[in-house]
Amino acid sequence: MAEPVSMAESLLLARDQAAQPWHQVGVLIVEGSAPTPATLARLVGQRIGYAPRFRRKIAGTGLQSWIDDRGFKVSGHLRAANRPPGTGISDWLDNQFDSPLDRLHPLWDAQVLADVAPGRWGLVVRAHPALVDGSDNVHLVHELLDEQPTPISGDVPAWEPAVDQPPGFGALFKNLTDPLQALRDAAAGLGGMAENGVRQATATPVQRHQNTVECALADLKRVARGAGCTVHDVIVALATAGVRGWQIANVGRLSDPVALVPLAVDDAGASAIGCAVAPQYIQLPVTTTTAADRLTAIATLTQARIDSDALVPAAELVDQAGFTPATTHAVAARTVAGGRPHQVFISNVPGPATPRWLGEQRVRMLHAFASTVDEQVISVGVTSLDGRISFAATGQGLLHSFARDIGDELGVLLRAVA
Repeated sequence: MAEPVSMAESLLLARDQAAQPWHQVGVLIVEGSAPTPATLARLVGQRIGYAPRFRRKIAGTGLQSWIDDRGFKVSGHLRAANRPPGTGISDWLDNQFDSPLDRLHPLWDAQVLADVAPGRWGLVVRAHPALVDGSDNVHLVHELLDEQPTPISGDVPAWEPAVDQPPGFGALFKNLTDPLQALRDAAAGLGGMAENGVRQATATPVQRHQNTVECALADLKRVARGAGCTVHDVIVALATAGVRGWQIANVGRLSDPVALVPLAVDDAGASAIGCAVAPQYIQLPVTTTTAADRLTAIATLTQARIDSDALVPAAELVDQAGFTPATTHAVAARTVAGGRPHQVFISNVPGPATPRWLGEQRVRMLHAFASTVDEQVISVGVTSLDGRISFAATGQGLLHSFARDIGDELGVLLRAVA
């Protein structure tokens, strides 16, 4: 059955413009040799039924709906990456953010990236956050990983797309039995008109760059214990160091930008990620002189939310079915649709402390990148997995010093609590 595109989803879709595409890129780093796209297509075909939006596309004008893509084939969304010899992952990823997703088909694609490091390969999945709401619709990567090695074998379940077409105004009110529900459906359909209106605005193309760095989660916990704060505070402090370095390189002066830092909060309704995600805005203490003072300032700013009974502890977030970080990052990205202007986006998503597997190969990390959108100049996706933590940044400008800046900040904080 055709599902109306909600107003919130339309506002998210409107941010995806040809001049400035908006989507997320998840890079799974996996041990072993890269499998063929056909092998991965089998796994995706077996699991995609649990993430049905990944077989649905946007259709209709004005009143838009999610409908099954009758021409959908997993092989059409999954291919081997064409990475020129000697091209680093960060440089290769630059182009992935510059090209929009195909609006004629489901808003995602995936590429197999061979030899990202000795004995490791990458699965790069681009997806629009509008696909994922964290409840009825989860991220495809949420369903691909397992807690134990699992052979990729067996048949792919048969699937027949529904033949529903997107409704028009007449269809909404024909054979009317529930006037209130019809009005609600009409209001939801108006989201497509809102999107079409917002998309009339022209966006100036901006070159975006990526960089990432990994740290030991135990080091961040050691700093948190010694400083009397939370690991989340330490993560935001390290991301602040990355923003500070970005400003020095690209702006030439320091300022304290407003950052959107979504937090997990209790939700009375059922959720695939065990919580709701609510926006929190803080002014990053970029101009504060020392690493210790920056951490203290951040811990003070976040204390009010930490004292709230609504905050969901990180330990509870990882105890959910499936690999939830991919879904949670997408839900966090959706918080940009409503709220105050901000220049920095920091999405901190804890993952499982135990290994995860893609087929029979161990996954070492998820690097979660997100396009900058609206007034954002830099976004940082933070993900932990099996004792390691990734900081994945996208910036409007060079990020050459990002890894060094975070590493140096962590080193200073570790020495301060030794």
